[in-house]
Amino acid sequence: MAFSWILSYPVTSLLVAYIAYLGGLVIYRLYFHPLAKFPGPKYAAISRWHEFYYEVVKKGQFTFKVQEYHKRYGPIVRIVPDEIHIQDSQFYDTLYAKAGRVDKYDWMAGRFGCDTSVFTTGPDELHRIRRGALNPLFSRARIVDLQTIIREKISLLLDRLREFRTEGRILPINRAFMALTGDVVMEYCFSMTYDHLKLPNFEKTLHEPFMAASISGHLSLQCPWVPKLLFMLPESVLVKIEPLYALVFRMQADFRKQITAMKEGKMDDLIKESSHPTVFQELISGSMPPSEKETRRLQDEAQLVVAAGVTTTGWALSTATFHLLNNPHTLAKLRAELESAMPDPTAPLSWSELEKLPYLTGCVREAVRLSYAVTTRNPRLFNKPLAYKDWVIPARTPVSMTIVDVNDDEDIFPDPREFKPERWINPPKTKDGSSLERYFVGFGKGTRSCLGINLAHAELYMTLAAVFRNFRFELYDTDITDVELAHDFFLPSPRLDSNGVRVKVLEKE
Repeated sequence: MAFSWILSYPVTSLLVAYIAYLGGLVIYRLYFHPLAKFPGPKYAAISRWHEFYYEVVKKGQFTFKVQEYHKRYGPIVRIVPDEIHIQDSQFYDTLYAKAGRVDKYDWMAGRFGCDTSVFTTGPDELHRIRRGALNPLFSRARIVDLQTIIREKISLLLDRLREFRTEGRILPINRAFMALTGDVVMEYCFSMTYDHLKLPNFEKTLHEPFMAASISGHLSLQCPWVPKLLFMLPESVLVKIEPLYALVFRMQADFRKQITAMKEGKMDDLIKESSHPTVFQELISGSMPPSEKETRRLQDEAQLVVAAGVTTTGWALSTATFHLLNNPHTLAKLRAELESAMPDPTAPLSWSELEKLPYLTGCVREAVRLSYAVTTRNPRLFNKPLAYKDWVIPARTPVSMTIVDVNDDEDIFPDPREFKPERWINPPKTKDGSSLERYFVGFGKGTRSCLGINLAHAELYMTLAAVFRNFRFELYDTDITDVELAHDFFLPSPRLDSNGVRVKVLEKE
């Protein structure tokens, strides 16, 4: 009788059915799911709501929560219903380098609103096509040829530093570095720049829209309908509702405009006058299938390529600068090496020659390690079961690790949060005698490692050498919390009220 009463009310019937479904789903995920026997909190096995809370509500704190899980449950943990996370530096090579070609987790592709970029591409076969077209454009040989452009931008940066020294103004050097890396990568990609290095106080850089995309990315993952809905609104309305998304969409429209102009031949004269080939002109005229040259697809590619060229290197330079200025003894060693290698501070910089300097190399390594590059876990999907110690992870299970965990591993890097260039010298070893280079994972490893590693290295070596050979600085109202990781927005973020790394540019000794 009661059952027939329920069926007579459709809404009630649907509600009961939904509750029964949820109950069945909870039981399945807790007791019958292929990952049911893996350690981890029960609520993590049931749903992703805890991830939503820590990522969206608490603003990028899930990385730290996962670290807490490992302290409680061990090196392998089920962090959401369908994903396993491993915290074991010895396993990093197995997951990302030795496994060969594997797929990425498609669910993670929705973070930036550029699902068709090479970075977010899930299937390995499609990734090969997209990455294969880009690899020659970012090879070491190509970046060596690009040194003239890097030198020109660094020269402009040095002129601006002299201006700040003469006028006695406080320099937001983190913004200056973002302006530098942004102008370099835009010049290489499109044969044009926004000339952010020329702005009076570096008040605009490409870091802002990319950081906006990263911050809003957590919500985009958890609620993918939100950016799609916002994207349908007029920009004037969007600015009032969510300024972060407005900034991202404006940037995407700008890239789309540049790519369309290239396709229509409107930039031919500019490109002919350029001293170098441009990334997107070569992609457009290259041998990729027509579907890979669609404007929206190339717009997605531009967003990720330019973002990688701006944010990670700019932040690494900022991190290195803070630690060098905060450690006079370390800075003195770097200066002594640079003065010996560069008697004339105005001489043209050669990346290949700078790489031979051991202490500068140590500073570059520490800059990359301490700045993390990417702070979010990076899942992989294997077509066959994956073994970890006594555990066998089912095929097609997203398995992830986090660069932060490796870079902060005290067994690999004693005093991990200290800037110690010496740890990379003569030759670098861990306490068990293995090569420290094995654990240099800031650019990732394997077939999906960072595309821009050569460009980043060239900029790091050349910029640090030029800046610290030519200038003296003093930190201004800046402390360790202005560079320490406080929020994981995919990109690392210090405390949200930080004013960045600010310095006084001092007179020469």
